[in-house]
Amino acid sequence: MIRRATGTVLIATLVVWPVAAQSPLSITSQVETGWTSNATDSAAGRGDFYATHNEEISLTGVAGDALLRGTLRITQTRFLDTTFEDDDEVAGGIEAELAFGADAKLRLGYAVTRSWTGDDLNIEGFIIPIRSEETDHEFVGTFVVTGPDQKVTVDVAALWAVQGNSELVGLGLPPLKLEADVGTVTTRIAWEKAISPTMAALAGMEARFTTVPELDQFLYFRAPADGGRVSTGLRVIAGQLTLSGSAGFDLVWPKGHADLRRTSPYFAVAASLVPTDGLTVTLNTATGVELADPLDGVAGRTAAIDLGATVALAPQVELSAQLGGWQEAGLYDTSLIRSRRTAAVGLHYAVSPRLAYGATVSFAHHDDPGESYDKTGIALSVTGSL
Repeated sequence: MIRRATGTVLIATLVVWPVAAQSPLSITSQVETGWTSNATDSAAGRGDFYATHNEEISLTGVAGDALLRGTLRITQTRFLDTTFEDDDEVAGGIEAELAFGADAKLRLGYAVTRSWTGDDLNIEGFIIPIRSEETDHEFVGTFVVTGPDQKVTVDVAALWAVQGNSELVGLGLPPLKLEADVGTVTTRIAWEKAISPTMAALAGMEARFTTVPELDQFLYFRAPADGGRVSTGLRVIAGQLTLSGSAGFDLVWPKGHADLRRTSPYFAVAASLVPTDGLTVTLNTATGVELADPLDGVAGRTAAIDLGATVALAPQVELSAQLGGWQEAGLYDTSLIRSRRTAAVGLHYAVSPRLAYGATVSFAHHDDPGESYDKTGIALSVTGSL
């Protein structure tokens, strides 16, 4: 089963830009080890032990209203027996922020991620190990303007996934490319207007564009598609409940074929409730459109729901639980459907602001075209920072 990796080096850091740290140098290390019942993520998968470590170093500089940050991240995953599933990843990025007075900020970022991925191809129960390479180039830009009672955000995000050659281990074949190169560009304008101290109106527009080289379209049965979204909504704070919801519609059409346009409803709901001290319950659900790696090769209609709860057992100890579901159906071939149901329970112990331990038990059920499988996992982790 082939799995596509996507770059996410800049998304989180640009959406929530942290205040400049006390020290310009930041080093974070996380080590996780555990057992999974399905190391290959396939119907023929077997159990195995694994270890993963993630090392990240960043350097931040501030000069007046400008901030500049460089980040380097290295991630490795090793299995005890299923060694062809071993993964390696190296990512580097640079981010900049410039404030235009007190009411406007511009954030820009670029990252490149190089990954060497272990995977497998399952043909009627016969497993062919695959070693693949991929390089992702990611560009992110955000411009935020705030006023006394409103905020406007303009986002531009671009990701170009360039596939390298893959080796089908044991077959004696020369390396070959197995997936298409895909470029995606998303632009978004979001407006937020305070109606009262506890209520705000929301509105947004998005445009999405996908590019696939012509040869890759032919070889890998891909038809790039473009799309857009229009939505409106509300955010309400009522005591210990925070609720936001948006609704609108998505438009999708294969590039150059507006006559094949599809329209589908869009909605997103996010809720957070703190019924008592130390307990937080969250709910997130949304529909969407998949253009980068769609099931039918053109576009997919997605729906997701996630229910979570966190309980503070002690000042430094938290217990969390999560239930989730996700589904994608082909927008132009509705017979193609894949889905995933998940459940997890975790324990987090923060020894100090710079050292934490974690333990997680998880379960997932996958339904893909042609195969279904379960995956259970147990993981222990330690995270430290300087």
